[in-house]
Amino acid sequence: MGEWSDYFEDFPEENPANWVKENPVNGVFATIIREQEKGKLRLKKNAELNTMIAKAKRETKARSLLVVENCPQCGLKELNTYKITESFYLCECQECGIYGNGKTHEQALARTQDALGEGLDWRAR
Repeated sequence: MGEWSDYFEDFPEENPANWVKENPVNGVFATIIREQEKGKLRLKKNAELNTMIAKAKRETKARSLLVVENCPQCGLKELNTYKITESFYLCECQECGIYGNGKTHEQALARTQDALGEGLDWRAR
């Protein structure tokens, strides 16, 4: 016959040290509950970071709007061109979602036109 500790190694679910003492939850291990709580916290922190990143992108776009033109795909005057930096331009249609970027305004527009029919949508990124 082995020691009690050998038994608990073989059957950890029987070890009372693995159970939540304050509030047992239908046989759920304390370690599982801790991992679930860590996962929830991680998801909350990731959501906060994603919100901060989205806000920063919106603010950058708002102050970087260069011109609004006709979209090569949908034809509406909804193609916003942003001058993010001296060497980075971004074109995004607010209606159909097509987009392109480049080092110059002309290059960004050309890449946007090259993306016709590819189903690109900047809102889905």
